[in-house]
Amino acid sequence: MPNLKWMNALVREFYQTSGKEGESVFHSVLFLSESEESWEAASAKCAELPRGWYELCCLPTVDRISFTREFWTGRLPYQPAFCKVLSDFFTKLEDVGVVLSKTSPGAPWNAEMVYSLKENRSFFRGPPPCKDEDIEQLKMIANVMLPRDYLSFLRIHNGFGKLSELGLLKASQAIRMKEKVMNFLLSNERPLMHRGRVVDPASLIPFFESFGTESYQCFFADWYPGNEMGNVYLSGIDYTISDCADPKEWADQLAFPSFLDWLAFYLEGNSQEQ
Repeated sequence: MPNLKWMNALVREFYQTSGKEGESVFHSVLFLSESEESWEAASAKCAELPRGWYELCCLPTVDRISFTREFWTGRLPYQPAFCKVLSDFFTKLEDVGVVLSKTSPGAPWNAEMVYSLKENRSFFRGPPPCKDEDIEQLKMIANVMLPRDYLSFLRIHNGFGKLSELGLLKASQAIRMKEKVMNFLLSNERPLMHRGRVVDPASLIPFFESFGTESYQCFFADWYPGNEMGNVYLSGIDYTISDCADPKEWADQLAFPSFLDWLAFYLEGNSQEQ
């Protein structure tokens, strides 16, 4: 086991290779930032590992954080409020590293970038960027113009989340989840309503799953608060979506005028938890 001083205790606990019976553990784990693995050996293990991620792990901690922040900033559209949240998020990090892992002897190795927060607050993780062909397929299945900031984020991480949950769906998962949500809405005895009108199930494109609740954050093709689609919360518990009538109530309703507004809410709220 390599030296894990660069990561908080929650990261160490998650990426364990031994534990009590019934606990979720990995068969093999490799922390690239603490490994002497060559690029040839690492890429042979994990074909999806980006070369840039490997090279990032060869840098000092402060540079890993700085370069990763610059990568996010360069890929995402400029939005002043989000830039402030993003700067605060990266300031709270103690390190950014790459972990290769597999769940069983015959399973493939997976690569994830891990964002470890100071003071054992939490950690975030995300797989490698989405391939262009997967983005094109998602756009075709969605059958609407997906928000540019969302598509830009998929080119940073194809999926993203906190701790054990990758709530932000991979592109392939979003395609399958759209069909699942449509079937769920169509099979319900009463139609889903929004401001007195029946919601077309095809107008909801889920991109984030709240695990254990059958609830999703969805792009809503009937709501354009700006130049692009906003997103709303679809509750699988009380069978409602966010009421986005009053802009002052949007945050409380989990209605966001852009994907970056939602992402700022997600990063800011989760990175403050102790």
